[in-house]
Amino acid sequence: MKILATIYKEFLLLIRDPGGMALIFIMPLALVMVMALVQDAPFRDYQEIKLEVLFIDQDQDSLSSKVMKAFKASPNVNLVVKTDTVEAKKLVQAGKFKAAIVLPPNASADLRRKTKQLISQVFSNFGLSAEVDSADLPVINIKIFFDPAIKANYKQTLSGSVEKIAANVQTEWVLDELQQQLSEGREETPPKIAFDLSKIMQVEHKYASENRYQGLMLNSVQHNVPAWTMFAMFFILYPLAGNFIKEREEGSMLRLRLISGSQWPVIGGKFGFYFMICLVQFVLMIAVGIYIMPLLGLTKLALGSNPLGILITACSVAMAATGYGVLIGVYFKTPQQALSFGSVSVVILSAIGGVWVPVYVMPEILQTVSRFSPMSWGLESFNDLFLRQASIPTILPNVLRLIGFACVALLASVVIHKSRTVV
Repeated sequence: MKILATIYKEFLLLIRDPGGMALIFIMPLALVMVMALVQDAPFRDYQEIKLEVLFIDQDQDSLSSKVMKAFKASPNVNLVVKTDTVEAKKLVQAGKFKAAIVLPPNASADLRRKTKQLISQVFSNFGLSAEVDSADLPVINIKIFFDPAIKANYKQTLSGSVEKIAANVQTEWVLDELQQQLSEGREETPPKIAFDLSKIMQVEHKYASENRYQGLMLNSVQHNVPAWTMFAMFFILYPLAGNFIKEREEGSMLRLRLISGSQWPVIGGKFGFYFMICLVQFVLMIAVGIYIMPLLGLTKLALGSNPLGILITACSVAMAATGYGVLIGVYFKTPQQALSFGSVSVVILSAIGGVWVPVYVMPEILQTVSRFSPMSWGLESFNDLFLRQASIPTILPNVLRLIGFACVALLASVVIHKSRTVV
């Protein structure tokens, strides 16, 4: 009965506090929509980036035509042809273009000559008759000038693309030269064989997802909805700790302490009520991800195929958030202390837990520290469920960590509550 009375009292306190209700329900909904919209561009950045790249063609031959053909087929590179290297370098340095590719003069002729020299040396080493060009041929130096402010991953991608194109051209010309030298000296010239190297080896890109979730990947909605839902749930400490300290200051807690019996029902009632509030927050935020985000031009939140796992994870996060709020309310003596420490600590836990940005883009030291944040445990479980179609045994370790965190916080709250002298 004492637990039910405590739950009813907390319900009355909440509905009489419009500001507190707005903080609990309205602000998190607005926050998750704003953050999803703000971070939508960075999440799309890796998929839909269109790099403006200058191409200085000093070769004017078959190699340059193959380079241009390859880049024109790329959806992520817009090639702009220029002739002046100095001008192109200045444009890139000024940030007007992300990079400039410079193909040196006579690159095609030099590549043909080096290819012929290579095949002739191979034939000569095997004792076959071949005229070897002993001249020391210069290396064909394709230069790429990058904007100093370009992101490292874009730089790596563009460099890899140029190297891949150059390697494909070299392989094609080596095969052509090999066929040509093998046919020399024959009475009849054999027909030229066209080599389609793409049929030898291919790299197929897929996501390791099953059924209708094939191709589902982390995006702004999939990250921000569960991340900021947990952030809002942990901010339940504001009304929880505030009411707890207010009762202590007004003497209500003293009267409860004078009643014989355990202190568990008082703390248990507060825990039970705000645990249910956290679950209501979760349901509302998920509804926003499913129904509101598409109206804002974002993708719809995908929940995966394990509703029981989602419920278990949501309950464990709610337990951890509520237990932490109870501990803050019991430990600190004034609302200013509780709310100041509570808000800063929640922001820190969310930052290192991957709420602001995914953990994998953090420095290595923060990735190590993030393992100790309850928000990291919850977010990893939601990602497992939403994106990886994980089973309950997969998320169980993180769920147990969250429940353990909640139990430790509640046990510490009871111990502190019993031992503290009311002044």
